[in-house]
Amino acid sequence: MGFHVGQTFGDYSIIAIAGAGGMGRVYKVQHLLSQRVEAMKVLSAELASEVQIKRFEREIRALGKLSHPNIAALHNAIHAEDQLILLMEYIEGATLESMFSAGRVPLESGVGYVKQVLLALQYAHQQGVVHRDVCPANVIVTGDGQVKLTDFGLAKSYGDSLLTNCGEILGSLPYMAPEQLKGTTQPDRRSDLYSVGAILYEHLTGQKPFGPNRKLAAALTDSESEPAAPSRLEPGLAPEWDTILQRALARDPAHRYASAEEFLDAITQIEQPHVADLPLPQLRTLGVGVAIFAGLIVAVIASPGFSALRGVAPVGASWTHIAPPAFATEVTKPAAASAPAPALHAAKSIEARHRVKPVASPVAAAPDAEPAPAPPPVALIAPTVIRPATLTTAKTSAAVPSPAAAPASAAAPNPADSAIPPATAPQPEPESPRAPTPEKRGFWHKLNPFKKKHGDEQH
Repeated sequence: MGFHVGQTFGDYSIIAIAGAGGMGRVYKVQHLLSQRVEAMKVLSAELASEVQIKRFEREIRALGKLSHPNIAALHNAIHAEDQLILLMEYIEGATLESMFSAGRVPLESGVGYVKQVLLALQYAHQQGVVHRDVCPANVIVTGDGQVKLTDFGLAKSYGDSLLTNCGEILGSLPYMAPEQLKGTTQPDRRSDLYSVGAILYEHLTGQKPFGPNRKLAAALTDSESEPAAPSRLEPGLAPEWDTILQRALARDPAHRYASAEEFLDAITQIEQPHVADLPLPQLRTLGVGVAIFAGLIVAVIASPGFSALRGVAPVGASWTHIAPPAFATEVTKPAAASAPAPALHAAKSIEARHRVKPVASPVAAAPDAEPAPAPPPVALIAPTVIRPATLTTAKTSAAVPSPAAAPASAAAPNPADSAIPPATAPQPEPESPRAPTPEKRGFWHKLNPFKKKHGDEQH
């Protein structure tokens, strides 16, 4: 049964022919229900040999184990009318082979493609699958730079029997490992890594490692010359690439990278050199730059402007006393007071002397009695309010009597002095309470609005 463009096959419509090979053709098809575009690979059982049929079935089983973003995905497999049909992911892009033929690929981009191939092989090897035909023609790069490893027709899982006849060589000769050419050993993951090394060599130098026309006889007899160092062909390359490719293309598999992960780590170390690998002048420049930057940070932190920006005191900072506002400490003056400044100072001095001197008892002291020691002064909490009566007393009083004065002066204290609260020992209660003057009574009523006005009713 043949297929042609425009034909409907089951749930698929054939759009175009994508490629052709010795075992069949590849068509571009579209699923009628999901409208997804896929690739349909067809193998005619009538034209294919038994070995080719077994290899096709092996490819289906190998792809059925794999699910990786860098490997072409398998969607379905059908056996209909003596034909094996493989439906898989359709990839829009260009192969590395066509990209190498068009010219040199940018160094960073090409190395990124090789790293993605190694990621695909790392996953496939973990699943027990060896590709055995890693070459630029089987590596497709999409428009967004994603690599897809395709064509697992020669893939072999561990434990599968060899299908290659004696003297039959399958694969791409410029990229095949020596043991793969000889066919003397079982396929191994290091054979795939050898092929990746050959692709990387061609990307870095623009030449195949063993020339455009590799001789099979030289490879079979181990007389093939070693490839030239990449840094000799491209002086701008780092010498580390010589070491990597020398190990990847080693003739003895035991001297190659043991895994794709190890190969990938070696490439990553070249792309990210350590600071210790920099030349000495660069290290000195780096040290000077770090010192200058640290000095600038210290200068900014020590500046007064930076300290003003800090809204919260640092931990462990000592708390400082905050002075009360001016309106809480200033002396309130009555509106009608117009006493001169000297009289005010005299009143303050009299008040200070009264605070520090002891208060005399109602009983007159003996003239020769020794005065009691004065206690330390106590600071007042509330501000002192000076009234006009106090200022008048400050004017008229020439001197304040001492504790040893006459009994009459001690028993009858000055009315102005009673307005000043004692700062030392507590005074005894007066024998008969004196009625407050109207001025004082009005002042305390203003301070205590909740006080009952029974005093007004008495007067």
